[in-house]
Amino acid sequence: MRISRGLIVLAAAILLAPSAAHAQVLGTFKWYGVGNSFVWAYKQANNSTLSVYGGAAYQAQFKINSTFAWLPPHGTTAFGPVDDIYCVDFKHHAQSQYSAYFTQLATGSLTKTRSSNQNAYLKAAWLIQKMDTTPITNQSQRADIHAAIWYMMSGDPVAVQHGSLYTSTGLNSWVSQANANYNDGSVNAGQWTIVTDACVANGHTNGAGFSAADNCSQEFLTRNVTPEPATLILLGTGLLVTLAMTGVIKRPEA
Repeated sequence: MRISRGLIVLAAAILLAPSAAHAQVLGTFKWYGVGNSFVWAYKQANNSTLSVYGGAAYQAQFKINSTFAWLPPHGTTAFGPVDDIYCVDFKHHAQSQYSAYFTQLATGSLTKTRSSNQNAYLKAAWLIQKMDTTPITNQSQRADIHAAIWYMMSGDPVAVQHGSLYTSTGLNSWVSQANANYNDGSVNAGQWTIVTDACVANGHTNGAGFSAADNCSQEFLTRNVTPEPATLILLGTGLLVTLAMTGVIKRPEA
């Protein structure tokens, strides 16, 4: 039986892709800590300054009554392992525990998120990957990258403290790089989930961006569960066998 490599990839993709109906799942978010983030000072468009934790992932735990493969690591009846979460929301505070919607970035269905702009989230994911590969000792660059993530989503902050001055040079450079390169193939949207306080989707600022000052918690990006390569092969092979048995794949005639 002759089987093309493209069909194997297609078979695995069909089995692993979430349906649109299950691309947004309700669960529970529990704050765990600030992780490797550090306090840095930023200036907003209104010239006010804020010193906040940034420059790295925070940490949280999730409880989601679902086992869909695309979801981030979580528990179903109790809170799961500690996950890295990346703040993409400069406008709001982080609450300790709340109901949250988990939305797979790849689906493009953002009805239960703060923003309707999928490209903005993809650019944020691209910047997160750059931040993660920057040495943790290089806090100034990490602060610039995180500022670019926040600016990409909300328009704030507009400058980052370096020494005794606030400057936008590094921030603007990273924004420009994200705009130019976010679709360079390095970001796999299927490996990212948006975590949004459920109150945003209940008549607050869903789809309207980040400018409204409501009482909902910050929004985050986190990485999904990624199946092992062997699992992908088995899943794809299983589907191919099924297709062959039903006549969808036929043996070449002699």
